[in-house]
Amino acid sequence: AMPRRKIGYAIVGLGSYATRQIMPNFAGCEHARIVALVSGTPAKLEQYGAQYGIPATHRYSYADYDRMRDNPDIDAVYVVLPNSMHAEYSIRAAQAGKHVLCEKPMAISVVECEAMIAASRKAGRKLMIGYRSRFEPYNRLAIDLARKGHVGPTQIITAEHGFPIRPDQWRLD
Repeated sequence: AMPRRKIGYAIVGLGSYATRQIMPNFAGCEHARIVALVSGTPAKLEQYGAQYGIPATHRYSYADYDRMRDNPDIDAVYVVLPNSMHAEYSIRAAQAGKHVLCEKPMAISVVECEAMIAASRKAGRKLMIGYRSRFEPYNRLAIDLARKGHVGPTQIITAEHGFPIRPDQWRLD
């Protein structure tokens, strides 16, 4: 059989999480590769384009984002933007005929989430949300124990996760 090519991803948003966590890990991916970048900062497009070998033709601004429709190298977009931008850029990617992997949270309202789902269904494209915690071994064990009634019928699950935050952090905007 012919070997299948790696899934080509456009990384949408070149902030710290994308550039320090997501993008470096593509190097070891067996089935995926970065083929395009999207940013509102030309210097970031230049820097990361050079670092990851992305040609200038595969670097997009937010203004010409929809142009990716014509790029057959892009199979999916990975939306790594501020939460308030998730819906718009996920919907536009689906409308461009691309599958979408969107970082958590999916969007800032149920209405936006439903619009993302509708756009993906209409385009016949996959919509994936980056909630990796669901697949962590201890979380899977906890889910399995709850489903099997290990400590009786589940009535409520309360979980918390936090981290220190500086006063000038974008999450507070």
